[in-house]
Amino acid sequence: MKITSGDYKYRNIEVPRGIRPTTEKVREAVFSMIREWIPGAAVCDLFAGSGAMGLEALSRGADKCWFSELNRQNFRILLGNIDNCKAGEKSVPMNCDFKTALARIDTTLDVVIMDPPYDQLDYYPQAMEILQERGLLDEGSIVVAEHLYDNKLQETYGDLTRIKEKKYGSIGVDVYMIIAKTL
Repeated sequence: MKITSGDYKYRNIEVPRGIRPTTEKVREAVFSMIREWIPGAAVCDLFAGSGAMGLEALSRGADKCWFSELNRQNFRILLGNIDNCKAGEKSVPMNCDFKTALARIDTTLDVVIMDPPYDQLDYYPQAMEILQERGLLDEGSIVVAEHLYDNKLQETYGDLTRIKEKKYGSIGVDVYMIIAKTL
């Protein structure tokens, strides 16, 4: 697997055994969909696995990415991928669960990428609630949620509203945003 565009284009990404990485086709489509949010962005790649999504964001101009990966073996591979892309100065890798990771982030995020194990449907509402409770999102921040298309996500999670919903084969990608409230 390779980074598809930007500064790290064509860099190899090692994929840990037993995970389901976001395919290059879906990554390309997702970043085409969210390209306006990436330059200069603060990004969080929850459930990072290989880190391909976060590294793709850095490659395309994001300023910083927090990576959260609980599995130690996957985390070692993630560290190797960050090193291979020479992205260490822009990366904050965390070997912990998503709740602990979100508790460690102390800045507003522009883009959050969520791709939990597909059988963990409760992770989506939990993560979206924590992001809002901790003030990690602002008006205009987006959350990109990858899931099995048949496992429909909600239209809203608190102040987050789905603004895009796409299908790529059996994969669904929903983009949520905190919309400015009018008085």
